[in-house]
Amino acid sequence: MSSLKFTNDTPVVMHWFRKGLRLHDNPALLHALSLFKGRGKIYPVYIVDGNSYQLMKCSVMRARFLLECIRDLDEGLRSRGSRLYVASGDPVEVLPRLWEEWGVTHLTHEADESGEPYATERDGAVREAAKKAGVEMREFYSETLLPLGDVPGGYVRNCGGAADGVPFTMSSFQSLLGRINGGKIPLPLEAPTKDDFPEQNDDGYEKKYLPLSHPCDIEWPRGYTKDEIGPVWNRNDCKDKTLNPIAKGGESFALLRLEQSVTRRPDWTASFEKPNTSCTEVSSPSTTALSPYLSLGCLSPRTAWHAIESANKKASPKTNRSKPPVSLHGQLLWRDFNNLMAHSANTQNPGSWGRIRGNPYCRNIPWSSDAKLLAAWKEGRTGYPWIDACMAQLRTEGWIHHLGRHAVACFLTRGDLWQSWEDGADHFEGQLLDADYALNNFNWLWLSCSGFFYQYFRCYSPVAFQKKNDPNGNYIRKWVPQLANLPAKYIYEPWKAPVAILSSAGVKLGITYPRPIVDHAVISKENMSKMSLAYDMYKDAQDDSKQNAKKSKSSGDSGGGPAKKKGKAQMKLK
Repeated sequence: MSSLKFTNDTPVVMHWFRKGLRLHDNPALLHALSLFKGRGKIYPVYIVDGNSYQLMKCSVMRARFLLECIRDLDEGLRSRGSRLYVASGDPVEVLPRLWEEWGVTHLTHEADESGEPYATERDGAVREAAKKAGVEMREFYSETLLPLGDVPGGYVRNCGGAADGVPFTMSSFQSLLGRINGGKIPLPLEAPTKDDFPEQNDDGYEKKYLPLSHPCDIEWPRGYTKDEIGPVWNRNDCKDKTLNPIAKGGESFALLRLEQSVTRRPDWTASFEKPNTSCTEVSSPSTTALSPYLSLGCLSPRTAWHAIESANKKASPKTNRSKPPVSLHGQLLWRDFNNLMAHSANTQNPGSWGRIRGNPYCRNIPWSSDAKLLAAWKEGRTGYPWIDACMAQLRTEGWIHHLGRHAVACFLTRGDLWQSWEDGADHFEGQLLDADYALNNFNWLWLSCSGFFYQYFRCYSPVAFQKKNDPNGNYIRKWVPQLANLPAKYIYEPWKAPVAILSSAGVKLGITYPRPIVDHAVISKENMSKMSLAYDMYKDAQDDSKQNAKKSKSSGDSGGGPAKKKGKAQMKLK
């Protein structure tokens, strides 16, 4: 391919949309538009890439949500006299063809700082292709409140530039944020207007590079079989009328939900405390449900931050204001913290985040592997109605309240089934509309007590945990309808109901509803003993590693004499 040369008279700029599927607070797009100075062309582009994190493992709902986001973005651009050019395939191959077709001189995009393996490999290859083609490529940091890495204003930069030196607790992360510009979050940038886009003739392209109209139009991931990609579906699955996603995709819907859930409810926003929200609501979410929009960048975290700040200021003086980490601002801080941990892990050992092996933040627990137990959990056949209800909601809406996620994750791993958190994270990645590489894996590390949270003796009961909040079991009655006619006394524990009561409710244990696959009262105690043993083994391994390192340092010390003592914090595993 011939090298493309930039001339001051005819700049041709491509903005490559990836996860930042929005026009507001999009510095990369605004920079692309700033290059025109009254002349040149712009091509906003999206590549539907079956190998991307967004599509490699995805349910019908998640695929449809992404296509809705793409169509909404196209509509937003068309209202400004532009449009979105949508192609399919490997960006490393597709982008150079488009550069040559359009004579592209500049490429802008939002940076992916988490270190997600496929995105890292893809961006490196595109960078090389751009260099070869003479295309100037520039990335911008807008996926998180502040940049993650060793760049101006970034978290790593403000920790001395070393990714392994970042804080790994929420409290210390908040302290770090407070040291960066006084904890002030930059104001979001305005969306471009019609006047910002150059007049551009689209002749010959009116019916080309259009957004996909159906999930089955998405190309199969390259180099993978059905067994390797997670949920597999067809056109009949797309017609499933029982699917009722929690959100409709697109920037316009994201901004509308932000207004409805935050801006219009200043007192609610100011007093919001995540642990106090209900996970058994059957009509509407007790939280903002903005997470699907944040995961694909339909909503800027900085826009969300300042909308919350504005609402807080409008709240009544009598309102008891909450604070991070449980407040709405705190939820955005958790998001940045999770992303920073992913960035740190992958900088230390590329691709380690989301895995047990090589992950500097993960303790290696010897989990079991039982395909039948895993399938029962995925399909909501555990025999524990609260757990099965959560999994049914996930399957139907692509979303569960965070406390529901806590319960099912604990049940799968350290609580009851003793299955690997990697399997749970894999399933959530395929089903959740808000699936996010950094956040999903952080949550599974935390909930399995493999990283960041180590109080394994605190175990969620699949019976008592929500019984006090929803004594009538309304949530179970909605999501496990075969139990809907049971009396409240037995709705959480149908195996304790007399046969006559089960019969009158139309329930036949083992036939219409499964018996419990484990005895929680017994197995949870056994698993706590396993966790205790695993922690002891981890501590011994750490101590051995430190002793070996100390011996190695001592034997290699040309100055002789005893090795210097380490600080107290380094002496023992806490």
